[in-house]
Amino acid sequence: MSRITRLRARITRRLQPQRASPWLGLVRALRIWRPNAQADRLIAALESAALPALALYLSWRINPQDPLGLHAGFPWIWFGPWLAAVRYGAGYGLFGVALYGGMWARFFSPDLSTFPGEFFLGGALVSLILGEFGSAYKVQSVRHREIQRDLTARLERTKRRLFVVKESLATLEQELTDRPMTLRDALLDLRRRLVQAHSTPARGSRAAAALPDPGTLLQLLSQACRLIEAGIFVRRSGDAHWTPVARLGKNLPKLDTMHPLIEHVLETHEIAHIAQAGLADPNYNQWVFAAPLRLDLYEEVDALLAVHTMPFMAFDDINLRRLQVLAASYADFTQLELLVEDVRAVWPASPIGMQHEWAHLAALHKASGLRSYCALWMGQARLSEIVLDEFSGLQPPESSWWRLQTAKGHLVLAVLLPIISGASLTSYRRQMIDALEQILARTDQPSQTLGVDFYPVRNAADYAALQQRMQLL
Repeated sequence: MSRITRLRARITRRLQPQRASPWLGLVRALRIWRPNAQADRLIAALESAALPALALYLSWRINPQDPLGLHAGFPWIWFGPWLAAVRYGAGYGLFGVALYGGMWARFFSPDLSTFPGEFFLGGALVSLILGEFGSAYKVQSVRHREIQRDLTARLERTKRRLFVVKESLATLEQELTDRPMTLRDALLDLRRRLVQAHSTPARGSRAAAALPDPGTLLQLLSQACRLIEAGIFVRRSGDAHWTPVARLGKNLPKLDTMHPLIEHVLETHEIAHIAQAGLADPNYNQWVFAAPLRLDLYEEVDALLAVHTMPFMAFDDINLRRLQVLAASYADFTQLELLVEDVRAVWPASPIGMQHEWAHLAALHKASGLRSYCALWMGQARLSEIVLDEFSGLQPPESSWWRLQTAKGHLVLAVLLPIISGASLTSYRRQMIDALEQILARTDQPSQTLGVDFYPVRNAADYAALQQRMQLL
């Protein structure tokens, strides 16, 4: 065998997917017994009845004379209610205790006066303890998941902003004939058109809600990213049929969910194109780019952007990343528009980004109880734009800020502080007041009284309180 043949064989074996270890499969299977915070009540009730019944059946098969294990060295039969208590709560565990008590009274009791009180009391107490542990774990799990989701979303937005800045610094003279707008102009135009569309979906009908102006998105993508044939497809929750709501090109085929690219997007909920490894099949490359635009209540993709034809010269890294940024920005806007209706109704003249961020943090508080605050910085005299610009640069990196103008023409700074505790809020106030006083002293501003008001970010009523305060300043 030649050296090239051995090298080819070695590379072939290396590219083959490695088989998963059976122990890894066992570990993944056992993970299902973690406390579950998203289970349906019917499923929880059925599982809480099935686990004790299964334990009782196995015990009866092993020892028909003593299926409850009253005389055994360890009451193994209690693992059924205990698992139910850890997974769903103390109430579901006590259901198994009651089931065992009823079975003992009906089938296994020679005399009701010999009720094994310590046996059932011990099992019930352990079920209560494990149920409390499971409830605490579920609360922490929900909070951790919400914090992780929020941090991931902020990281993605930051990456897109950095890419916008990087592209804005590049020379645009050579692209004027090919690309009539910059990415920043495209993003601003997209947000402006979608807000003016007035197609905010109604609450409670998220799965069947219409996308906000999908035709505008396709028109913008055709101008900014040079698409030839593309479409936006939606489906109802639980339905496998995809319906086009907007299309670009006359020969756009039907969406094929078995295509490797489309299947990858539906499974991973991530943007993909054929330039990525493993998604380019020369015999099966009908679709070249796909991006999820919305998720339903079951965290499944129910709105999808699929690109069928692009010019060969459009497959450069800059254009693909531009397409990803625009698609992801539209998806974020669609998700936030589901929450922003009440906030926008109380203060429609406020900045759009501030409305979205407030609605997002309010939904986070409603889902997991995580607190966020809005700091409104103001001075007794008028603060100049130079002072506010320097002061805004000292804000925490995870915060978002906007310069607002009061009814009297004064400038104030509104800062949204996501997921912050009371102690951190006190420390933030002290540090920012010191920093603002130093800025005023360095810029020869007159001595004045500085003020800051904090508003909790919980719902639209808090947003209305902030708007009323702005009217009084």
